Amino acid sequence: MIRFVNILNRIQEVIPNKYRKTSRLFLLLSFLQLLLDGFSIFLLIPVVISILDQANSFDFLTITIEASNKYILICVVLLFFVLKNYLGIKINKYQAKKAYELGSEYSSLLSKYYLLENYISFKQEKKSAIVKDIIFVPNDFVSNVLLSINTIISEFFLLLLLCFIGVFFNYMTTLLIIMIMVVIFLVHKRYNKSDLEKINKTRVNDYNKNISNLNNLLNGYLSIKSSNMSAHFLDVFYNSNKTLNESYAVLHAKRINSSKQTEIILILVLCAIFVVTNVLITNKTNSTVFLSVFAALLFKAIPSVNKLNIAFTNFKAHLYTLDIIEKKTNIPQNQTASDATISFNNQILLKDISFYYDEEKKILNNVNLKFPKGKFIAISGESGIGKTTLLNIISKLIKPTSGTIYIDDIKITDENKYEYFNLFTYLTQKPFIYEGTILENIVLNNTTYNKEELHKLISDLRLDKIIDQFPDGLDTYIGSDAGNLSAGQLQLICIARAIMNNPKILILDEATNNLDKEAEIRTLNFLKTYITKNNTTIITVSHHIKETKDVYDTIVELKGHNEI
Repeated sequence: MIRFVNILNRIQEVIPNKYRKTSRLFLLLSFLQLLLDGFSIFLLIPVVISILDQANSFDFLTITIEASNKYILICVVLLFFVLKNYLGIKINKYQAKKAYELGSEYSSLLSKYYLLENYISFKQEKKSAIVKDIIFVPNDFVSNVLLSINTIISEFFLLLLLCFIGVFFNYMTTLLIIMIMVVIFLVHKRYNKSDLEKINKTRVNDYNKNISNLNNLLNGYLSIKSSNMSAHFLDVFYNSNKTLNESYAVLHAKRINSSKQTEIILILVLCAIFVVTNVLITNKTNSTVFLSVFAALLFKAIPSVNKLNIAFTNFKAHLYTLDIIEKKTNIPQNQTASDATISFNNQILLKDISFYYDEEKKILNNVNLKFPKGKFIAISGESGIGKTTLLNIISKLIKPTSGTIYIDDIKITDENKYEYFNLFTYLTQKPFIYEGTILENIVLNNTTYNKEELHKLISDLRLDKIIDQFPDGLDTYIGSDAGNLSAGQLQLICIARAIMNNPKILILDEATNNLDKEAEIRTLNFLKTYITKNNTTIITVSHHIKETKDVYDTIVELKGHNEI
């Protein structure tokens, strides 16, 4: 019980602030259904008495039900149950909608965690794990943890209410039934404990392996087919998928078997009622009332016990989702909490910047650099010297081991780094292309783009000759792998996208290296002209610095032993 309360406290902590009021309304609606269920018991009891003793009038609590009024009673009960269940359907739809809205919120928060938090951790994380966290974990958490808790709490109080009603009419029989149910519940809990704990522990790895193997199968399509390795990769995916589905099979069996447990409870309770009515109760009228009361109670109690069992099974098998959400949704609600507004008017200053994983092997050591606004700056050096690391530190993608970054004398901190990063547009050697048309990949979601500006940009980058090769022109569809375009052509599309975004600071990390020499020089000269017209700052890394050195305003050379 203490552990369950602790889990409830943990869940309370991860509910976003804007959903706190909704969660309270959620619980209030569940208790409203609980009260209606409780009241329905009092209406069912006289109905059952009427069925068992159709000829006579009878007293129920302080009300006398005449034989002539039984049809009115039936009509009232029928109307009540229709209205109660109609209201219950509406409440359930509302609760399901709000619960899965919360699931979308968690997906958004987990997406932000991976996009806005530690870049190094993001690069080291398996993409399969990221997909699992963002898509599967929120829905599992909402449907199998939050909704299960709602079921556990509401059904527990419903059973408690039924127990009080039963004690009021016949405490000995009620206590006997409670003992039977508690014993079976404890046996059920002990029987399921090890399997559910195992599922909860292994589900994360099973998910990750399965998605990872599927990614390998899809991403390596040509290589796998051409090297005759399809059987191997299909077997690997089959085995990981089988392992994951074995967990699902166990969980499904646990849910189905809950109804068997409920059936055992029902039979034992009927046996107990048989003993009471035949041994302890000799008066026919008392026997009728007794049977009517406990028939009505069992009408509600048996489904409630079944719901509780299923809810506990789902809850325990998916607690791993709470650990993930606790760890990865704790990001600032206000990403621009700094008092100072971040703008770029003069320069970016790197002061005493050092970075290393191993202190004996420093990648950067006490680097001091200035990046003036409106300049074209190149960073050169041998492979592995730390050029990309320096770019990542400049843009605050990664945090330096020591040192400080300033922009126009404003210190960049964890509080204002998101606003600072919004000044940057970052292009890597591997172009990011998403499934859509060439036009959509350039303008993204900007529906008010200037068509003349777009066509001039396409012409300046010589993209028009590439686009004109396709019958659909700008409306040509390109998939995420963009197999109908070369790597250099894709880089030009990404540069066009960056320019359409009007960047304040443009980072090019080998972002022109797939172009031929002539096209690269032409593109860099275009960017130089763009800088002059728009006062944009461009910082680039390339292996071809020497061949294009006349384009740059400044060349920063990283040398061995962390020298600049």
